[in-house]
Amino acid sequence: MKPFRNAYEAIKRLLASIFKKGGPEPEVKPEVKPEEEKKVETPDTSVSKEPVKDPGREAAVEAVKQAVSKEQGNKTAQAAQAEQTARTQNKNKNQNKGQNKPQPKPEQPKAETKPEAKPAQKTNKPKVKAPDADYVSKSDQAAYDEEVKRRLERAAKREREEKRAEQRAARREMEAQNSVGGKKVVDPVTGEEVPLGTIPAEAVYLKKYSRIPTTSDAVLTAINSIVRHPDMSKNIVILGRNGFGTVKVGEDFARSFFAMGLVSSDKIAKVKAKQLNKMPNLDKLNGLKGGCLIIENAGLVQPQKLVEVIRNSDATVNDYVVVLTGEIDSLAAFFEDNPEIVDQFIYLIDIHKIAERGMIALAKGYVKEKGFTADKAVYEKLKGSLASMEAGNIDRFVEFLDNAMKRCENREKMDGITGKNELLPQDI
Repeated sequence: MKPFRNAYEAIKRLLASIFKKGGPEPEVKPEVKPEEEKKVETPDTSVSKEPVKDPGREAAVEAVKQAVSKEQGNKTAQAAQAEQTARTQNKNKNQNKGQNKPQPKPEQPKAETKPEAKPAQKTNKPKVKAPDADYVSKSDQAAYDEEVKRRLERAAKREREEKRAEQRAARREMEAQNSVGGKKVVDPVTGEEVPLGTIPAEAVYLKKYSRIPTTSDAVLTAINSIVRHPDMSKNIVILGRNGFGTVKVGEDFARSFFAMGLVSSDKIAKVKAKQLNKMPNLDKLNGLKGGCLIIENAGLVQPQKLVEVIRNSDATVNDYVVVLTGEIDSLAAFFEDNPEIVDQFIYLIDIHKIAERGMIALAKGYVKEKGFTADKAVYEKLKGSLASMEAGNIDRFVEFLDNAMKRCENREKMDGITGKNELLPQDI
């Protein structure tokens, strides 16, 4: 029975969706705005020319000019009168030296000629209170800083609560989808719509992937379809960034296959494409009978060599599962050039889209899987460690977690603690 779908068709759909995402960018309409700007400019220029030719406006301007000149003439006349009165008062001062006290009254016109002095003194008065204002701002600085701190803490708390609510909603949605009558998916073998289902209890190594939104559906679809059709090919294609960091996923599928009784051996062989190309024959793989073979960076495998591997893995020969890991472009080109092996790979797991949130979800599942516990501070520190790794590199991330768990065990052993397995930030 030929499968309704295969991994190569899924890869082509992925490439098409990626192309479509980048396609709509050139769709712009810049021509409308320049036309609108020109239409707006033409009436503005016509309006600006009309007031120049308006005789009424010219007459009004002339009237204003005349009024201003009259006011200036009045001011000069008043100034001249003030000077004359000042001179006469000075003469009276010289004649009547004994009457000096009432004389400051005539000097008031001089004060009127310099009205700027009084406003200057008034503007200086508030400056006396400046030190008090500075003193008040300094005293309130601590309260202000405290308020800013409280607001930042509230904002951070809201953000944490929103993330928790989002995670709870995603978890509830996933549980609802996995329940009877929940989300439907297409079975890759029959093409029928079937419930998405849940991770089988024996497949404990795959449970951590069910927490990752971008990957969980593919993992659930593949493992449940393999359970429904045990006589079909179990070979899997796992896509990752640049062909690295997905071997661990293949190992988890292989271990789950053995735990579920889908393969007869727990043997797992890992080989890189270049190493496989140099093998003169596949005699070394005869001992893998009933297990799983994981080929890293499979897009670089020589076509005739992979065809030879597929024949060697047949149920009538050594009966082992083949897991290809690699980068999407190289694997797409490989399948296109080798159509004779396309139908041997039905299931596709796309890992290259895992971001920080998915990696932390993976870490929580892996820590639980290994029998350890960790609090929020540990996972916050893990986020910082992710910055030094390639995005979505599961192999390197799992190795990092394994080393942290070893440090935890050594620390607890030194402290005389046994069996607690509680990860702390210092272990990261």
